[in-house]
Amino acid sequence: MLQPFEQFKPVYIDRLLKLNKRYLVAQSYTRLSNQFAEEKKIHILLSDYEEYVLAKTHWDALKTDPYRAVLDLQKSEHKAKLIEMLDMASKYLVFWAIVKSVKELEALINTRFPEHLKRYIEKQTNWRVGRDKTLRPSVQLIFGELFIILKYSGQTLRVKFEEIEKA
Repeated sequence: MLQPFEQFKPVYIDRLLKLNKRYLVAQSYTRLSNQFAEEKKIHILLSDYEEYVLAKTHWDALKTDPYRAVLDLQKSEHKAKLIEMLDMASKYLVFWAIVKSVKELEALINTRFPEHLKRYIEKQTNWRVGRDKTLRPSVQLIFGELFIILKYSGQTLRVKFEEIEKA
């Protein structure tokens, strides 16, 4: 299973505040699992926002997630909780919903998952992509979920990457 996001580090807190991205939405993160680890950690994904309204909209979309939360980095108790979660001894492993390079991620998907993409298109669409045609998917992040954007013959399809992986 591809895990595209960066592990969140304490140094990012001040950087986010300088960028005026004070709101973080926390949610469960299931794209990473290490069944061989001695100690099971709870995986959390953080998404950053400048405006509370956008963070609240994301939070609202996570209705059934037991780990959903909106953290305000300008509130000392929220910042302290995040720092506690980032400690190596904590029960959490925290990721940030960003990737180092979108181009690298797209290239990785194109090289590691072309058969998955082909199977998905054959099963889930009526597109008849010729052998001489190459689709170049792009990626999009929505509410902590990675989506693949496929375009062909004037049509656009947005699908969760998880569905592509399973195809």
